[in-house]
Amino acid sequence: MANAQENLPTAQSALQWVRVGNAKQFEFTKSAPVIKPSEIGDNQVLIENHAVSLNPVDYKMATVNFANVKLPAVTGYDVSGRVVAVGKDVQSFKVGDEVFGLLNLDSSNGGGALQQYSVGEAEALAKKPVSISHEDASTLGVAFLSAMDGLRQVNIDSTTSVFIPGGSGGVGHFSVQIAQIRGAKQVITSASKDDGIKILKEQYKVNDVINHGKENVVDRVLELTEGQGVNVVYDSTYLPSSFEKSTRVVKEGGSWIVLGRFGQEGSAEANNVAERKANLVHADIARYWFGPERAQLTTLVHDALLQGAKWMEDGKLKPYINKVIKLEDAENALHDIMQGKGGFGKIVVKIL
Repeated sequence: MANAQENLPTAQSALQWVRVGNAKQFEFTKSAPVIKPSEIGDNQVLIENHAVSLNPVDYKMATVNFANVKLPAVTGYDVSGRVVAVGKDVQSFKVGDEVFGLLNLDSSNGGGALQQYSVGEAEALAKKPVSISHEDASTLGVAFLSAMDGLRQVNIDSTTSVFIPGGSGGVGHFSVQIAQIRGAKQVITSASKDDGIKILKEQYKVNDVINHGKENVVDRVLELTEGQGVNVVYDSTYLPSSFEKSTRVVKEGGSWIVLGRFGQEGSAEANNVAERKANLVHADIARYWFGPERAQLTTLVHDALLQGAKWMEDGKLKPYINKVIKLEDAENALHDIMQGKGGFGKIVVKIL
């Protein structure tokens, strides 16, 4: 039997996911059901959401439903809030604890962040330090964990050169910072808008920022590395046009990291990496939910959340939040992200 706060509501505001496809996937409602504490799993908690950050996967899931979620449901996977109920086997949290983290990509049965109350797996959450706001903590979900998942698989030290195309994106701006924190000798990134280039140079102290709208990316990376190329590329742009360029600047014996299902055997990018005699590395947090790596969820996700929070407390990691919006505006924001108009870094939905 779950331990729960008294007098929880039975209805809530939510951006409900009501159909799969490319249009009209969402409907905002003020009468979505709140799951009963008695219905949460033994290793789950119910969270009163305070802040949620948005990611491309929020609309991609609604487009293809790769997790086979039963509708109606809710998408959104980055959350920070307060625990209001705990399953009977949960030892790490109690009612009243402030937590942040990653929600299950299968958002059936009360999951999904774009609502006032969400079910979360205890193993993919961590206690929020008092010194970190809910808005900042909410950004340490999909984008941050994807950056960590890719870069944890490669060596980075004072001899390493790293190229991160798309440094203005959610994953990109976290990857830039993680490479810096880990002591990379040289971090090169790219952006196409003047304001993004300015933020990368001034706020994140990246000396080598390529304007990929005006400059030849391959030539510039080779110029900045004296013709050598880089040890590590992390291309989180989702763009084959970027892959074609970024695969050409990784050194022999280096690593080319890509997100999700890109880089499959026989793909153009996989062939290019093989021709360079480099290693192809996949960053894919979905495997920690649906693959054999689920056993590693606590170690990799929970530990990465704690590390991210520690870096924030120490002033080493600074998420860039370009906009804070209301829940009823989340659908429009997802549409902007889908069109590549999400702005630098992250958009956060403030719920409480």
